[in-house]
Amino acid sequence: MKKWHFLLWVLIISATLLGLFGQALAYFVDEIMASNVPPIYYLTIITVISIILYLATPFLVSVLVKFKKIDNKFNDVYILGTVMVGLIVSLWSVFVCIMWWG
Repeated sequence: MKKWHFLLWVLIISATLLGLFGQALAYFVDEIMASNVPPIYYLTIITVISIILYLATPFLVSVLVKFKKIDNKFNDVYILGTVMVGLIVSLWSVFVCIMWWG
């Protein structure tokens, strides 16, 4: 049961870090990649990955509760926490991505 909680926290923290530091990560990836791809494409990919991770977390929680891998009392905590944090961070990362696209 603890490994599932650990996995859920890793998903939430990874999505948050990707969403908040996507711009810096896009510049970093652009510097280390030897291609002519502008960093805006890296930022778009990082933003989409962050949003997918936020969307995957409540889905995974509901599946784990259904198959009795985690207790039902954690269902509301994970889903409400993910929605609150995920909404703010996703809006920010989408805003930054839209500003980059102009």
